[in-house]
Amino acid sequence: MSQRFPFTLISFPLAVAFLASCATSRSPAALTVQEADANMVAGCTYLGEVTGTSGWGGLAASTGIENAKNQALERAAKKGATHVVWNSIAGGWGPSVSGKAYRCPGK
Repeated sequence: MSQRFPFTLISFPLAVAFLASCATSRSPAALTVQEADANMVAGCTYLGEVTGTSGWGGLAASTGIENAKNQALERAAKKGATHVVWNSIAGGWGPSVSGKAYRCPGK
């Protein structure tokens, strides 16, 4: 074993923890938008499609997906949405999401 092994063993978890802490946060308006399924938005007003992307991919794909979702939820909030139903969530080297935004009064 090389002497670098202990450093690598310690540095990898630290790097993963750092990348996980790089997720963007949502605005107060976007925090009110709920992730939903089709049953939850029955009878709600459809507002349009929302998308989000992130440059955080590869080993940081989970952070990238979270950032992409946050971007889409921000866009949904600007449309006045209360709920988003995800169409697709893709990780990999270029995380992206797409969904349908709805306004559901009283929900």
